[in-house]
Amino acid sequence: MRMIEIISVDDHEMISLGLKSMFSETSDIRLSHFCKTREGLVPFIESKTSEELKDMIAMVDIKLEGQSGFDAADYLIEHGIKCLMYSSFSNVGFIVKTMEHKIKGFITKNADRAEIMEAIHTVSRGETYIQKDLLSDMMYVSGILVTLTKKERELLDLIAEHLPNEIIAERLGVSKRTVENYVSRIFDKFNVKNRYELEKLL
Repeated sequence: MRMIEIISVDDHEMISLGLKSMFSETSDIRLSHFCKTREGLVPFIESKTSEELKDMIAMVDIKLEGQSGFDAADYLIEHGIKCLMYSSFSNVGFIVKTMEHKIKGFITKNADRAEIMEAIHTVSRGETYIQKDLLSDMMYVSGILVTLTKKERELLDLIAEHLPNEIIAERLGVSKRTVENYVSRIFDKFNVKNRYELEKLL
């Protein structure tokens, strides 16, 4: 039986240790490495051959210490490692972003043991896995996201981070009024009246 090697990238060490304990009870999955940042991956990845890396799966949190988990996932994918986002966030926008980054799967830290195992085995076969209770919302939101312009998508990602319009304007290099106009158009497309309703979808 082929052993599935897991890399955990999470800024909460207890999460990685919990996974290690869970996998110790299986015969075909083990935690080979854990770290808190993208930089913590580099020595481990560079010590492995491409043949060794291709059988590994990285479970990556969306938000790491001062950086995005998507940057860590991009680095891992460049080295031939399949990635599974494993996050406290269940925002559909993050799930869609996961697919855009060619990441193989998305589950939350609320997933039970059986679903975690199913997700790992599915991703190990090169298939895509999305947590079952998030699928219907993802399909609905995905249909709307394809109608957004590039600038609207950028703004939507910042809204998902709960940033106020003033900060979004600074990030995008536009005026607050311009941001307000974009927000209004996004509300119309999602058929919502305010940020609270929008964030419930995302």
